[in-house]
Amino acid sequence: MRHLYFFVFLLSSIATIAQNDTKMTSALSEFGFYTMDKKLDEIAIKKELKAMFPDIMFIDGAPPKTIDKTMVYLETISNVNEDYPAHNMEYLKYYAEGFSKSQKEKLIASKNAFICVFYYQNKDAFSHTKKLFNWVYNKIKGTDFVVYDGDVRKYFSQKTWQRDRVDAWENGIPNAMRQLTIHSYRDYEYCRSITLGMQRYGLPDFVIEESPCSNITNATQLLTVIAQLLFEGNQIKNKSLAVDINQIQNTEFKNIMASMIYKNAKKKAIINFYPNVPMEEGDPFNTIFKINFDVKGYDDTQAYESEIYDHIFGSKDEVTNVNHNEEIKAASERAKKRLPELKQLFNKGLDTETLLLKAPFTTDDGGNEWMWIEVTRWTNETIEGILQNDPHYIKNLKSGAKITAQQADIFDYILYKADGTVEGNETRKLIEKYGN
Repeated sequence: MRHLYFFVFLLSSIATIAQNDTKMTSALSEFGFYTMDKKLDEIAIKKELKAMFPDIMFIDGAPPKTIDKTMVYLETISNVNEDYPAHNMEYLKYYAEGFSKSQKEKLIASKNAFICVFYYQNKDAFSHTKKLFNWVYNKIKGTDFVVYDGDVRKYFSQKTWQRDRVDAWENGIPNAMRQLTIHSYRDYEYCRSITLGMQRYGLPDFVIEESPCSNITNATQLLTVIAQLLFEGNQIKNKSLAVDINQIQNTEFKNIMASMIYKNAKKKAIINFYPNVPMEEGDPFNTIFKINFDVKGYDDTQAYESEIYDHIFGSKDEVTNVNHNEEIKAASERAKKRLPELKQLFNKGLDTETLLLKAPFTTDDGGNEWMWIEVTRWTNETIEGILQNDPHYIKNLKSGAKITAQQADIFDYILYKADGTVEGNETRKLIEKYGN
């Protein structure tokens, strides 16, 4: 199967990024049409593309060594099952939004496909991409064709293509929320989030590594904000970007972001980067910049990462003072009985699940402040994790710090499951009932 890596050979044609800048000299877009029982006319397509891009060059075989004009590789696929098969139903469940079961089955059974790979200069990236999006829409309008966007590895119907590719532009600039796929997954003790879809705009993709899995939402938001700022002309200089949500111009993006941040958000921060980091399996075939949270004065990159998120998006931490009455103690005991099973579950290896435990921390005046930690290691009776709250009564401790707790001291748990459901935290309602 050559689906995801069909154009691995194209990697050698991607131009390197100039030092201290994010702009490449060329861009690349891949589209695959699944046309069911119908075949696309390659001669007619060449005429359409020639009319749209008069200087276009049709290439065959090896990728171009120099991209000094618009170029395209076209291929008619007659043996779809062998040469360009659609993904299975499990994949389509996540990457074929809005498709019914019958539409997915029809896609998988498609007898015909057609591949287009476009190369163009960086200076043409936005104008060419917009034209190509409109051209693709006209090819699928009024049909049951499906488009596979190879840059983001997602499938689109006529309806979703129009929404995310044709209509998601304002003043010649797209909404990054509708342009990118962000893959987030567990990578040993932490999680890794990476963008796909920047290459067609002549820009690098971005990755956040060794991030607490409870930070996936914030990581996704930060990556999308960075992309939008670059789309709108902001630049990374000296490996840094001044992120300011107030500078974003796209109306839809601003409105959605406004609903996602807290009132205490400063909405700005300086983001640093490691340029040109090595590509891992499954990464986009593009230059990749890593967000650099390794800053002097912070013992852990996770602590600085947490502070960056608080600065840009704000946070909501509330302190509830409560005496542990018999009802609360009973709920806590029920949670403690679940710990051996949770330990076994964790050490078998979590995938997209996240486990939080509530543990006591000694305050500056000798009391206890109970806070949540995300578990990263659980050995015998010792639990290692990442603090999820900013303490109110402990000066020298911050959210994101690496901490250690003992199993015997755990008060409650939260298990965020892969299906989106949540288990645990039975004591919360009781604390809210009896607190303060």
